[in-house]
Amino acid sequence: MTDEPEAVVLCGGFGAARFLGGLLGALDDPSRLIVVVNTGDDVVFHGLRICPDLDSALYALAGRFDEERGWGPAGDSFSVSAALGRYGPEWFNVGDEDLALHLRRTELLDGGATLTEATGILAGAWGIRPSLLPVSDDPIATVIRTEVGDLTLQDYLVARRAEPPVHGVDYVGATEAGAAPGVAEAIARAEVVVVAPSNPVISIGPMLAVPEVHGALAARSGPTVAVSPVVLATAPRTGPEIQRYRARERLMAGIGLAHRPAAVAEAYASFIDAFVVDRRDTEEARELARRGLPVLKADTLAPPGPPRRELAVQVLDFARAGLAPRPPDGRAVRPWPDRRGGAPADPDGPRSTGTTG
Repeated sequence: MTDEPEAVVLCGGFGAARFLGGLLGALDDPSRLIVVVNTGDDVVFHGLRICPDLDSALYALAGRFDEERGWGPAGDSFSVSAALGRYGPEWFNVGDEDLALHLRRTELLDGGATLTEATGILAGAWGIRPSLLPVSDDPIATVIRTEVGDLTLQDYLVARRAEPPVHGVDYVGATEAGAAPGVAEAIARAEVVVVAPSNPVISIGPMLAVPEVHGALAARSGPTVAVSPVVLATAPRTGPEIQRYRARERLMAGIGLAHRPAAVAEAYASFIDAFVVDRRDTEEARELARRGLPVLKADTLAPPGPPRRELAVQVLDFARAGLAPRPPDGRAVRPWPDRRGGAPADPDGPRSTGTTG
């Protein structure tokens, strides 16, 4: 049995959590899965360190993610949140079981643990076999520039319901941040890297803005495939899907990206080798194929259970089959056009999904 990771998945929250459930069932050995998660949306609330994307990934890997609500563990209660409401409005609801996680994380961090160390302890308490890693132990903050001023991500998404028009996005601290221990090495060594169907601006963008992370992706010799979070041919159905669709559309527009799968592929053009679109988005698939990008059409909206496992199997098989390795120097030139002017993307620099600061 090899010690090399079978797959590394770059994750945000909701879309990634749904994908992870199927991926676990598609792997013979889940311990060879490494899940690297965005931390740009972390927030301190009532003195507690909350990591929304990390927590969504943790609950998904534990089989407890509440897909109907879109966050937190399924079956959670909200007695503490209701009691806090007695003392003033609560704009950020935290469930009781979720609260226990945040209390323990904050205790560990205050005691000197890094976020990587604290995450490992929390994941171990849930019996999670894959490695769950934050993208960085250094602080990264996604800041949304809007007509009403600069807003933290949770202020924009939760308190203001993604309503203010977006003029730009900053990943504060990302360029100075280092990759968390093991992240760059895992990306380099993994048989397959998958970019989960997460928001390209606020979930994947902050991770790509960390130089070590983007550098490791651009230098990989093995295949890297991204799954589109955007589906055009089918309207979002559930409350969480509708909210995320609207927010993603506004965020992508705010940094000059059309809300379509092809634009997501272009945003990742400096490091992906292939792309997965929903089977219903046939015209998007044709356009990307015309540009020279290998494309898989699959049911990216697959329901839980066997259909979602089948999606993961298809993505992994697609990544492994027929994708030629890059040259030893890792400087493969992508054939599809860069959105800024038609030239292939520069493999040496991260694609901008906003600005860094």
